[in-house]
Amino acid sequence: MKKLFLSVIAFAGIATMNAQIADVESVVPLLKGVESEMHNPVLSADGSQLLFTECDYTGLRLYDFNDNVVVKVSSEKRAGLDASFSPDGKEIYFVTQTLQNNRNMRQVKKYDIASRKTMDVSKQGRIVSSPVATAKGFATIVDGKLLVTDNKATRVRTEGTSLIIAKNGVEKSYTPIENSAGYIWSSLSPDGTKVMFFAAGFGIVITDLNGNVISTPGNYEAPVWFGNNHIVAMNATNDGHNYRSSQIVLLNADGSQLQALTKPESMTMNPTASFGAGKIVYATIDGRLYQMNIKLK
Repeated sequence: MKKLFLSVIAFAGIATMNAQIADVESVVPLLKGVESEMHNPVLSADGSQLLFTECDYTGLRLYDFNDNVVVKVSSEKRAGLDASFSPDGKEIYFVTQTLQNNRNMRQVKKYDIASRKTMDVSKQGRIVSSPVATAKGFATIVDGKLLVTDNKATRVRTEGTSLIIAKNGVEKSYTPIENSAGYIWSSLSPDGTKVMFFAAGFGIVITDLNGNVISTPGNYEAPVWFGNNHIVAMNATNDGHNYRSSQIVLLNADGSQLQALTKPESMTMNPTASFGAGKIVYATIDGRLYQMNIKLK
């Protein structure tokens, strides 16, 4: 397994700034005057549906672009922190949090979009990981125990400074980046051949399914795939307590080019993307959502 050391290769191969990777065709506000406190957007794979939540991740709402309708999925605490669609866009997985006997208890739930019904799909636990939705179910960790309903699916998650990749029912742990404070924001590429995550103190890392580093595109946050060869992410600065600037960027997965899609002073953040729909949705720090349509050159 290939390992990288921060002291040796930190920020190597930084992308060329302001390259024209795509044409921005339109930028429009979403649900203006209808909804408020809209944060942490998540698009379905086909771009037809959108999840969003409040600033403290309380509650979860679903917007259907085709019907122009907003539905309340949950009003519970934490529901909007790590919600995700199933690959076919028919179900939503999320974690709720309740206070019981002065202890926070968490539970994974599934929402069926067609029937608008919610069901519990895990036991309650003190520590519950973000559910990873797969073609035939999901996977999560409840108080240290792995719960998997689709054991053959390729999936990825992080625990501290471990990147855990599951293939054919077998999980293996890797440490592609040494000396990081932790890994977050892990995801599979749409074609299932590459893994992306963010290493704190370093930036975005892309590996193959054996944990070997393919590229290190740069120190950008909250990365999401835009197809198999491009990434949408957040380029932010802060003073240790508050954001000073934040913008949305598009970059090649190999780190060779980067295009700013919004200005740093716009305070735009937490992007989500659908390559098939040519659509990016992002939030502003004051709780507004915007849709940007782009076309790769």
